[in-house]
Amino acid sequence: MMRMARYLLTMCLIMVCCSAFGQRRDARDRALDRYETVCDRLIELRDALRRGETISSQEVSSLQAEVRSIRSNLQRSPEGLTEEQIRRFNRIRRRYNYGYEIAELSLTKAVPADSPEAEKAKDLQLDSRTSYKCKLYDLGKTGFLFLAQVSPVPDMSFGLSLGMLKGNFGGYVSALSNFKSKSASMDCLSDGTSAGNPVWVSGRQEKTKMRVTAGGIFRVAENVSLLAGAGYGTRKLLWENTGGDWMRVTDRSYSGVAAEAGALFTLGRRESVCLSTKVGTIAFKYIDFSVGIGYRF
Repeated sequence: MMRMARYLLTMCLIMVCCSAFGQRRDARDRALDRYETVCDRLIELRDALRRGETISSQEVSSLQAEVRSIRSNLQRSPEGLTEEQIRRFNRIRRRYNYGYEIAELSLTKAVPADSPEAEKAKDLQLDSRTSYKCKLYDLGKTGFLFLAQVSPVPDMSFGLSLGMLKGNFGGYVSALSNFKSKSASMDCLSDGTSAGNPVWVSGRQEKTKMRVTAGGIFRVAENVSLLAGAGYGTRKLLWENTGGDWMRVTDRSYSGVAAEAGALFTLGRRESVCLSTKVGTIAFKYIDFSVGIGYRF
């Protein structure tokens, strides 16, 4: 009886272990099924974005978080995956990260396509590549922008732009100035008269300029966004008369509403380098051009 009891107890333990192993394997298979479903959906969203369609950045962020969670759980205990599950996981991961062109990779020796050697060879080739087709990790990510800008014409001036770009939308503030200040004791016109009387000038002149704007950033392509903003600006032209007094040339001096529009280009694998070009106006009478270069954090 004791021998029979030990035999039955051993059989029960074996059945429990096999059941637990089967359930664990089923859980891994279900996780792989979900991983493939989420990756396929992200690939669909990437393709829709490249076609110019509008997609939900919230959905992308949620799916990416789920991908990272599933991937972390699967990779945390690699010994818990069978060889077949590991190969399946790697196939899904490569398709998500690099696209379907993975089939074009060539192996250095003839090995079965689904063998571990083939999987390792493909991984090595992919790791050595410097170009990546998929940039979904940038969608939904908050990026703070810092750009130094210069306006070479018509009056040399310098400034800064600070902004934030999240997904397809963002905002910025910008300031531009030639860092000159000069007060005038009287006004005149560019025809050389003041209050109808002629004035004598020494030939010296000064220009002051300042523009502060804030606006929005709208992504229209993978690495291109449009900028548009408004604010306040002032630009003054001053002449010195023969008596040493400075006069403001009223018909060449402007102040009031400032507006600008342009484009922002984000370059690099993680779109870290930023270039901008803008055209601006003060009171819709004075127009200037500016370019900028900076970094996205």
